[in-house]
Amino acid sequence: MPTIDFIAHNEESVRSFKPVLARKMQPEWWKKARVYVDRQGVTTQSIRACPAMDDWMKSGWMIVTQHDIEVINGNNDGVPDSNFKVKTEPHPTKRVASPNHPNHQFYDYQPPGMSGKVKDAFKLRNPWNIITPPGYSTLYLDPFLQANKFFSVWQGIIDTDTFNVNQDNAQMIFYTKVDHNFTIPKGTALCQIIPYKRETWTATYQLHSEKQGMSNKSRHTSHQDIRTVEEWNVSPKYVNMAEDMKFGPYRLEGYWNEKGKLYQEEGPPPECPMHKDYKDVQREMTDLNWDGEE
Repeated sequence: MPTIDFIAHNEESVRSFKPVLARKMQPEWWKKARVYVDRQGVTTQSIRACPAMDDWMKSGWMIVTQHDIEVINGNNDGVPDSNFKVKTEPHPTKRVASPNHPNHQFYDYQPPGMSGKVKDAFKLRNPWNIITPPGYSTLYLDPFLQANKFFSVWQGIIDTDTFNVNQDNAQMIFYTKVDHNFTIPKGTALCQIIPYKRETWTATYQLHSEKQGMSNKSRHTSHQDIRTVEEWNVSPKYVNMAEDMKFGPYRLEGYWNEKGKLYQEEGPPPECPMHKDYKDVQREMTDLNWDGEE
């Protein structure tokens, strides 16, 4: 299986931000949510039953704060807008650098849900150098279903298979949603990290007949031998699904494979060069006559 390596070179920095499996960072409201809810006297499934949302939330890793971070949000010289800066206040024992990105870099962009344009953004210099195998990049995303009321992360892709030479490449850039100072508490999920394999895709755009669309509602006429939604609804197997508190046919019929299980904390095989003793790696790279033996 492919391995994603999180490497840091400063022990103090490691104690500021920590990669945690996303499936271990489920929000409390999600864990407590009921699969079925009553809506005007009718029992219906809630989003807690949605396997697609469950998969997205549990995919990859979260970069998590290990101590409170104070964010100073505003002008440093009293001049409106022109010198509006966002920065982090030094921690009593741990310095957290936060280079800023002034408003002219965003071309007056106004994110959804914000009353005004982005005035400034701040960058928490995550100490982790993230390395993925050749052909794999990494998605940097706002933590799914864990939206922060004070800030959001700018999302993007980094080719962590090539841009990873002894430098932090997990640069997390945030824009603030408020115009006042705030605290990022310890244990906050800052950014969701999901590695993926780069592949070339092509698309087809097809128009089928209305007759085909109507007939493709049965396992006997579909291109796949699976029950369709219409067949789920009339199947005796699912008549008492709500009473039995079952998640639903998508899971029970075996169409779904839980994606959170694809991400593990176990290390790679011992022969992986990234997990050799550092001195051995250094010697292997510098001593042309070294054969691996003392």
